[in-house]
Amino acid sequence: MNEQRAQASLNPQDYLNFLMETLQKISENPNPQVIYPFWAQNLDKLDDNLAQILDSRVRKILTQAAGEQYYMAKDIFNFSNLIQQFPLGNIATHKEIAITGYEITLTIFTFEAFPQEWALTQFSLAIAYRNRIRGEKADNLEREIAAYQEALKVYTFDAFPQAWARTQTNLGTAYSDRIRGDKAENLEQAISCYTKALKVLTFDAFPQEWAMTQNNLAIAYYSRIRGEKADNLEIAITAYEKALKVRNFDAFPQEWAMTQNNLGEAYRNRIRGDKAENLEKAIDAYKEALNVRTFDAFPQEWADTQNNLAAAYSNRIRREKADNLEKAITAYQEALKVRTFDAFPQEWAMTQRNLGEAYRNRIRGDKACNLERAIAYCQEALKVYTFDAFRQQWAMTQNNLAIAYRYRIRGEKADNLEIAIKSYHNALQIYTKDSDPLNCLQTAQNLGILHYDQKQWQQATEAYNTAIEAVENARLEALNPQDRQEVLSNAIDVFHRIVQAYLNLNQPEKALEYIERSKGRNLVELMTQKNLHPQGVSQEIIAQLNELKQRVVNEQIRLQHQSINQNLMGRDNLTPYVQDHSYLKEYQQDLDNFIAREIKDPLFSLPQKVEPIAFTEIQALTDAETCLLQWYITREKILAFVVSAEGEVKVWQSSENDKNQFLDTFNNYRQLYYSKNGKQEWRNQLSNLLQTFADILHINDILALIPDTCQRLIIIPHLFLHILPLHALPVDPPQSPLKRGESATGGSELQDLFPKGVQYAPSCQILQKISQTSHHSDFNKLFAIQNPTKDLSYTDLEVNILSTFFTEPQVIAQDNATKNAVLPHLKSSDNHCYHFSCHGSFNPANPLESALLLANKEPLTLGEIFELRLNKCRLITLSACETGLIDLTSISDEYIGLPSGFLFAGSPSVVSSLWTVNDLSTSFLMIKLYEILFDENQQVSVPVALKIAQNWLQNLTIEEFDRLLVKYKPEIDQVLIELTPNKKKIIEKQIELTGQRGKYPFANPYYWAAFLASGV
Repeated sequence: MNEQRAQASLNPQDYLNFLMETLQKISENPNPQVIYPFWAQNLDKLDDNLAQILDSRVRKILTQAAGEQYYMAKDIFNFSNLIQQFPLGNIATHKEIAITGYEITLTIFTFEAFPQEWALTQFSLAIAYRNRIRGEKADNLEREIAAYQEALKVYTFDAFPQAWARTQTNLGTAYSDRIRGDKAENLEQAISCYTKALKVLTFDAFPQEWAMTQNNLAIAYYSRIRGEKADNLEIAITAYEKALKVRNFDAFPQEWAMTQNNLGEAYRNRIRGDKAENLEKAIDAYKEALNVRTFDAFPQEWADTQNNLAAAYSNRIRREKADNLEKAITAYQEALKVRTFDAFPQEWAMTQRNLGEAYRNRIRGDKACNLERAIAYCQEALKVYTFDAFRQQWAMTQNNLAIAYRYRIRGEKADNLEIAIKSYHNALQIYTKDSDPLNCLQTAQNLGILHYDQKQWQQATEAYNTAIEAVENARLEALNPQDRQEVLSNAIDVFHRIVQAYLNLNQPEKALEYIERSKGRNLVELMTQKNLHPQGVSQEIIAQLNELKQRVVNEQIRLQHQSINQNLMGRDNLTPYVQDHSYLKEYQQDLDNFIAREIKDPLFSLPQKVEPIAFTEIQALTDAETCLLQWYITREKILAFVVSAEGEVKVWQSSENDKNQFLDTFNNYRQLYYSKNGKQEWRNQLSNLLQTFADILHINDILALIPDTCQRLIIIPHLFLHILPLHALPVDPPQSPLKRGESATGGSELQDLFPKGVQYAPSCQILQKISQTSHHSDFNKLFAIQNPTKDLSYTDLEVNILSTFFTEPQVIAQDNATKNAVLPHLKSSDNHCYHFSCHGSFNPANPLESALLLANKEPLTLGEIFELRLNKCRLITLSACETGLIDLTSISDEYIGLPSGFLFAGSPSVVSSLWTVNDLSTSFLMIKLYEILFDENQQVSVPVALKIAQNWLQNLTIEEFDRLLVKYKPEIDQVLIELTPNKKKIIEKQIELTGQRGKYPFANPYYWAAFLASGV
């Protein structure tokens, strides 16, 4: 009451007199120690009326103060600076007075008349708007940004580097906090500003400001939406750790604690490294911060860190889960001692939401009660987190609320699910596939699971489709194939579920489309980009375009290789690792610039996103005699789809028990193969293992789904099935009219049922890409690598004979087959057939290091094969070991192996092997393969020629083998002449042992079934 009387007794003249006296004192000495005591005696005048008098009366006096305007404006500027920092009275009012003072100052300190003073005033005005308490936060930030941008018209890098850098730092913080505009773009602007500032604010010159900017840069990368999330977090961790070089506990305890808290946040959300270790690191960082951030000294910061510590305990992997959740709940409740609704509504709402999540997951206590509390906490949070004010937080809370209602025990089940569905849809209004793909994926997946569990198949497919579109957008943010593969792999359950949902809707065609969207996407995209060419341009331009495209691909492959190697190096999981994408960005920009400059075809572009293949396109890969057999392995079962030209897709679905038996048998198969006894036990059991696979996969039931008219089968394997010889699975005698192709040994394999062969493809879309590429019909130029390591005696026989079929053979043999000698021939791309008769190896740890071994054991790696352009090639034959193996760890079935490299390089057909092959049998198989390919009376495709050659070898009798040795005796003798006596004995012993294997020495699938034909 006394204060109101005092204000009422004041008149405008009193305020004006006080202002003029203040300005006089500031003119004489602007030191706060002089001014603040005077203001303390006149607190009654530091109110909103003072701002009005300043704006009206002082502004008028200023305009009339001829000759004194500059000095008076300077005094008003200093007055505004001082009032911003004055600790007594109404702080909000002080900010309003300061803003008014700066705006008056700018009427004199104009850009034209006093550019430096104008820029400094703009800078100070921006700070005042940042600290402003009144007004809409969004409006204040817009005005802050505008003022900093004005200041930068004067504060340039060249003229005022320090002022420029500090303005960039502050502008970055404003963009980081900005509410309006696109959040992703705002964060990009913030990162750009901080990065610019660090050009001047270096560690040596300005250590404190350098550390502050590093901390701010880390915050921006931590929150970044664009780019690869894992990379962003690594950059954030690195920047925080840089900041701690200056911000140590002794010198800067508050800043040290702030950065420790932030570092904890980055480790808590880190993607790379060991998750459990990251969470322990986060907890340690939060506890460190709490040594400074105590309840008494820094209550707000203490509450912030308590909230973060609680979040880490909620997700903690180590120790007892129930204990961790109790610690989380306790820490959240501690935070609420400070984070009250009235004092800190946003922070209160955040902790309420977090408490809701902790109670939803709580193990102790009554489950029904915990879920009720979870719902109540979310509903409390929504009092602050409204759609209009805090859209992102509103969406996150809606998602959490939906999960709680989905599992709610009390209330009507139908009502709870209805609320859950509505809440998920609410969240998806903000979490769109374009603006926030990762959150969209998570929310849409949750919605899909709800519908799926309720057997609402149509609604489930709609939700999962949204999730998949979000996945595909998230992949586009990743810069290299390895990161793209990880994005897809992390969401593979979404594909499994949508496939099954469409099958439950009796829509197998749609199920097939989504299977294709989950397989081999990196290779599909690379092949699409490679094969796109503009119209109406010269061959010279196309050559330059191809070179630039290839450079981008090479760098992507290099980054993928590097990423895999980093994971294999046993690197400290807590050490941040960030890939250098600068070259990739540079090469991509060069490509984009070239297209913009040289390509005038309006229809030409290199799309970021490759459209998935439609069922009509899949069916177009078949004809009256050709069927597709597409496999798909989910978490629960194995699926097989038969696609024919007839139209109806037929589906076989395994039981879960079949799937588990398959995995057990497959693991046994692999363990035997990699056993220490030289694979002998695996060889002995191979026939039985293939029979077991055939039984588990119900291969005869699947064959019954294939139309009687089918003469050619294209197999699209999935995951583990890629490395099994499916063409060699034993089958029972089929029903008429399918003709059994029984061998002389009494057996019958799958490929015997298809006179026009069995071929393989990684996916339907990759097969489509291969088919659409123009292929040369010529087949007379051979380039062959022959026994470069000089320890495969029969390869000399093999290449010497098969080279005679070609009119233009070129062979590089033994020591001459060095990498330097071979690569120019591979890059010339003039040959029609490339035959590698050498050692090969598959590297399961890093498939890009899988290789063909040349002279001196120099590897021709898969990464290098991707760089080739074999434009005239019709066939690649990899007559070597393990050349058809692929990366089995790729959940997204990326088909990473030597065949994929050669298919990408341009060959339409690749013959490769699934295991370590026998030198002798392989040589005779290869000779027979080429003999058939060049038989004018047969004129068959590669898959058919391979099938015939395999049947021939399988059914070859010992008598026929002896006659074969006689036939090729001159060639064999020539090989033996070049061998040492010891090696000669080994060869002779091998032939002798072959004769001891019974009537059909090569009947075991080990000798003939390893090779398969991929492509067309």
